[in-house]
Amino acid sequence: MSERQLKSTKSLIGLAVGSALISSLSPASFAAEETSTALETLVITGTSDEGVHTEDSTATKMNVSLKDTARSVVQVSEEEISDLAATDIREASAYQAGFHTEASAARFSISRGIQTNIETFLVNGLRSLQGGEAGTGSALPSSYNLESVTFLSGADSILYGSGISGGTINAVTKKPKEESETTLGISTRSYLANDVGYFDRNQINVDVDSTGKLVGDDVLYRIITRVTPEGEEAQDIRTSEDQFIDAALTFKIGDRTKITPRFEYKKEEGVGTSSWTDGYFSSNYINGTLDSTTNRYGTVANRSYYYGSEDSTGYNEATTAEVTFEHIFENDWSINAHAALVNTDSETKDLYATTSVNSIGNDTVGLKWVYAKSEIEHLLLDTNIQGKFKVSGLENHLIAGVNFLDKETTFGRAFQDNSEAVYTSYDNPSNSFSTSFNDATDGGVSLIDQANSVASTSTDREVNIYVKDRISLGDLTLAFGLGYMDYTGEESDGTYSSDFSNLAYDIGAVYKLNPNMNAFASYSQSYEPIDVSNIVQYGQDGVDYEPEESDNYEVGVKGDFLNKKLNASVTLFYINQKNPTSTETDGDDRILVQELGEVFRSHGVEVNALYHFSDQFYSQVNYAYTDAHDTTGDDAGKQAKLTPFNALTIWNSYSMESQPIRFAFGIRSESSRADDLDLDGDTIIPGYAEFDFGTYYETEDWDLSLVMKNLTDVNRVYGTTNGDAVVVNDPRSINLSFKYRL
Repeated sequence: MSERQLKSTKSLIGLAVGSALISSLSPASFAAEETSTALETLVITGTSDEGVHTEDSTATKMNVSLKDTARSVVQVSEEEISDLAATDIREASAYQAGFHTEASAARFSISRGIQTNIETFLVNGLRSLQGGEAGTGSALPSSYNLESVTFLSGADSILYGSGISGGTINAVTKKPKEESETTLGISTRSYLANDVGYFDRNQINVDVDSTGKLVGDDVLYRIITRVTPEGEEAQDIRTSEDQFIDAALTFKIGDRTKITPRFEYKKEEGVGTSSWTDGYFSSNYINGTLDSTTNRYGTVANRSYYYGSEDSTGYNEATTAEVTFEHIFENDWSINAHAALVNTDSETKDLYATTSVNSIGNDTVGLKWVYAKSEIEHLLLDTNIQGKFKVSGLENHLIAGVNFLDKETTFGRAFQDNSEAVYTSYDNPSNSFSTSFNDATDGGVSLIDQANSVASTSTDREVNIYVKDRISLGDLTLAFGLGYMDYTGEESDGTYSSDFSNLAYDIGAVYKLNPNMNAFASYSQSYEPIDVSNIVQYGQDGVDYEPEESDNYEVGVKGDFLNKKLNASVTLFYINQKNPTSTETDGDDRILVQELGEVFRSHGVEVNALYHFSDQFYSQVNYAYTDAHDTTGDDAGKQAKLTPFNALTIWNSYSMESQPIRFAFGIRSESSRADDLDLDGDTIIPGYAEFDFGTYYETEDWDLSLVMKNLTDVNRVYGTTNGDAVVVNDPRSINLSFKYRL
């Protein structure tokens, strides 16, 4: 086997294990991991010598191999993301069983039945949401400049501060390299479906990525740009025009010190971008059987229709300035400091499906205009010192540090009066909706003026001090962590304020049963005060919101067998959550609802197996069983919303032995799940199975790939949104990518 083919085989291993994503081989070898839950890790490897032996500091902030940690981690590499034709984190998680993103405005992720605000998402280890609150800004991070994406399951309050127990995501951006390389790329996405058309709706991206030495050997650079001149979505009218640039320098001061400043600019704008109501209504909703007979959503109404207007526009503009400092002392201790200032500005003018004028079985939908604008500024800092030492013959690996967050949010929103809502027929396309945004008012006042008059500013600040020690005693490694969090928040006019502090800890253990198998157990806590910025927007008058807390437990085994051809893991997890909080629809408003006390539990099992039949062919199976439900109240025992009991992915990959060609075929499936609407009864989103196919051809100078997503064009409900509407999955698409190395 050639060197390039060997690298490709390793990449396939990582792709299947580290999220079992729909891609196939990558041109470079990388680490392979698998996910579980709670404080520390569950990882598996294939025939590659890397895999679980790879050091990864993303999840634990410690330079420890994934095999020697006890935290749930899934890492997806740059090559995997590219092979997947993924444009954002949601697409990069397609083969990650148990992980979901909310469809409506992408404000939340759901892991093991627990909803997590995307404000806890990390960029280069800092909690920095680069999307605003105004609809279109609530977007998951783009993948254009990512080196990797790490999915963290379970609590992370010790190292990262407040965080909900479901988990979080860390996006790691590309850094300057010493080896010079410039690549030019072009990628396209075209939709192919009966109700969407064949090549009628197309997207195009143009990329440039250049890195190398700028001044001698001591100054490195990297510049990455992407332009999407007009990205057409599957629906008529909906388009996007995106601009991205990422520029970074690395200054090497001797052999032990690096300073890396980075600047990033993003602007995403388009028509129909907010997803407050994408206008997809199920056939069961239209024919009146949604809540009276079948109690299930059927297929989605014509997916090419956008029940909106050309006036439905929005943008999200984000600017990031950050700097990273790394220094290694002579005794191999090190100090790492990272600071960032992020400013996000977003606006949306959109149509909103109003529940007050809709009813199941009607052939029309009532729409009214909404305007929202927000500006968010984050100041973030994380610094730590770590190293190894011995005490009484025991090997210790210690990390101690502090992180700080200061977030200022200005937000204003105004809805058109319900009496001015306009009906449009389900079976007519969007351009039949003629009401202009400029004509919309709230009590006779323009929506822009009304939103500006009610806009408010809130500030959220948090300081987290943490320390963690790993103690090795032969085949047993124990990990102990302690963190202190102090949170304050206030609205500028003094209407709302919060002040919380908390001491949390975690414990983990990894025991080497034999050279091929580890057993592990862990306990951790999470702590999450409700941001004042969220209370200002969605809070109910007179309600004092308590912090969310959870206890997380995990036990499991992991290992490789049959000369590393078979890798398997089994993980059992249990989460006990206190004071869970969610946003729910109340008429035309979204409100924060909190249940006090220990009222929610999640437990389940994950089974992962990867078998290499040969150097060219392997199969990966990823299964998650999740039982997540309230323990008290009217919904006691009912499965959590948008959480299937069973999720299964199977990924098969084949690489030709004598040709630089590889093929991949995948299956993604989930059982039925409850929706996220507050209708009478329990409305169900049916289960599904989707199929994907990829083929890749690589040479020394250029790469060509074709990825067919949703191969059989399954028409299903992806999620639910306001106004009894549903959001559809992506129709069948063909994704072509060409990359040329100068």
